[in-house]
Amino acid sequence: MFDNDIMVAGADPGFGAIKLNTGAEKILFPALICNGSERIFSILGASEKESGSDLERQIASLDVIVKNNSSGVERHYFMGSLAEQLNPKEVHYCWDEDKSNDEEAMALLIVSIALAQPNFKTNIYLGTGVPVKYYAALKDKYENELKGSFSVTFLSGPLKGATRSMNILRSRVLPQSYGVFVKETLAESGEIRNKDYLRGYVLVIDPGFRTTDVAMFYDGVMLDPPNSFSLERGLQWAYGGVAAKLRGMTQSNANPIETGDQELDKVFRVGGGFYPWNNGAIDLNPIMQNQLRQLATDIVREIMKTQTAVAGRIHTILISGKVGEMIYDYMNLENKILIDDPQFGNANGFRVVAANLVNNLTRRVEFGS
Repeated sequence: MFDNDIMVAGADPGFGAIKLNTGAEKILFPALICNGSERIFSILGASEKESGSDLERQIASLDVIVKNNSSGVERHYFMGSLAEQLNPKEVHYCWDEDKSNDEEAMALLIVSIALAQPNFKTNIYLGTGVPVKYYAALKDKYENELKGSFSVTFLSGPLKGATRSMNILRSRVLPQSYGVFVKETLAESGEIRNKDYLRGYVLVIDPGFRTTDVAMFYDGVMLDPPNSFSLERGLQWAYGGVAAKLRGMTQSNANPIETGDQELDKVFRVGGGFYPWNNGAIDLNPIMQNQLRQLATDIVREIMKTQTAVAGRIHTILISGKVGEMIYDYMNLENKILIDDPQFGNANGFRVVAANLVNNLTRRVEFGS
């Protein structure tokens, strides 16, 4: 469909994970980052991931140098699970809402693109999104900032020693839950899918790590606030409840457990929900399920408060996101549907937007308009 040196990508740089879809590849890793350093002791007894594809092994070993070719500024980072392993005290999520102005968040996005590149030099058309509440303020800034020339040098993993360069030609920015709606209604070719979703009221609920994005559509048009908005409630809230319960369970101990969402995210993502304790482990899964049940209840209650006038006319409620998948069974809603590939719902939709942008540009060139 596109020239060989052009890659069309949809990116969803969330607070908890980076998701990117190019059609040929899907990239997913925790949005964890810290400054890189020379590896001296960390190489002792360490072995790189041996199973999985080259891409999976590279994602597990993100020791990288990211360079802005326009400014000449370059930074050394550890990212994803490697950052978690090598620098547990310094590793952190990128919390800044304005990710176009956050050097670390931009670096995570650039590395996700480099991982997916089919060639060592590639031109990029990028579709991405921001939380609904920040869309009006950040859209133009994002589209201006998310372009330019960058390069990534890999210092470990299957690509050790290789440098991948990219030129982001254009970016298109949308509200995050809008990506889900696009994915469900529009093909990359521009053909309409699921025509029923373009009639009447359709609600999209996209729970995430820190926020839940809500978008109401009427006849295919996304409605303005108060029908579309961001709710300050997500998986982070559930982790807070688990942390409080864990502290209470160990209160009688000389050193009660004080933990937070970042450590708990690793416990559930890597450790299966078992917290190491006293030569054994505490099973946090039952506590987590109770928290997820309450999270679902709270989200549904707050959303439906805003939709009272049209609640009886909503014929489809689309649920997306990894967190949406986790709480789906607990969401007491009629006409709800968990979309296919929910974790990549927005990234998939943003790629469709970018693909149609390229197709429109190509048609204008072909017909001289």
